[in-house]
Amino acid sequence: MHSGWCLRRVGAIFLGLLLASGVLRSEASLASGGETDHIFRTGERLVFDVTWMGIKAGQATLESRGVVQLNGTPAYHLVTTAQSAPLISQFYRVEDRSDSYLGLSPLRSLQFDKQLREGRYRHNSQTTFNHEGKVATFRYLDFSPVPKAVSTLQEAEKYTRYVSEEFPLSAGALDELSVLYYVRTLPLIEGRTLLAKVFAGKKNWDLEVKVLRRETLETVLGARETVLVEPLLKFEGIFQQKGRVLVWLTHDAERIPVLMKSEIKIGSFVSTLTRREVGPVQGAEKPAETRVP
Repeated sequence: MHSGWCLRRVGAIFLGLLLASGVLRSEASLASGGETDHIFRTGERLVFDVTWMGIKAGQATLESRGVVQLNGTPAYHLVTTAQSAPLISQFYRVEDRSDSYLGLSPLRSLQFDKQLREGRYRHNSQTTFNHEGKVATFRYLDFSPVPKAVSTLQEAEKYTRYVSEEFPLSAGALDELSVLYYVRTLPLIEGRTLLAKVFAGKKNWDLEVKVLRRETLETVLGARETVLVEPLLKFEGIFQQKGRVLVWLTHDAERIPVLMKSEIKIGSFVSTLTRREVGPVQGAEKPAETRVP
């Protein structure tokens, strides 16, 4: 497998881990309101180092930006980013960002924005979730006629157009980012296998996860008891599982992801929590309805 493919996984594997690690939608009730407040705490920022075969490939973040109004509906604004390390960026730059808007009651995805810059690959899209109509609308920018030298979204829009497509939507579906936050609200019982529905990549995904066992790990937060979960992907697609995916969440009210591992054909990717910040977000963005995908 050539090096370009491996480097492109810096962003994609991390987002795949987020998709895989949060697949625990079940009949279990949500945690108490206080615990939910811990999980969706405004200003929480988790920073991860992403390594491949022991080499630092990049850095990724998870952020909770607080509650915003999305077309009159209150929603949690969640953000994840992935960026290649300086050495990697010299010949293959990765700058990815995804924004998720998660409805408060019930917890279900309302909108998911994705912006990817991975080498020469470019992607801008927005998915809106119409749960009452059971339809997901996927709107994306067609980059095929855009010259490779164009570097900004505003300039790219002069050469191309947005395309909209509609797809069936499973009831209560989550997106690939919000599902990780959702799982942090659930009780994780050792030995249980739980199911989930997630809409991602123009499809409804059938996901299954095993709650394996508790383990004590040395983390940047100190020694923590964790819950180890293993997602099992029962479908073919961009996140088809070729090896094991393992995720460690702290066994407390906050359910902080401290370690994630994913096997690929050559080696494995490891995302390790290196910093956690909690506090108010300064200069928060305008409500989502004013943003362009």
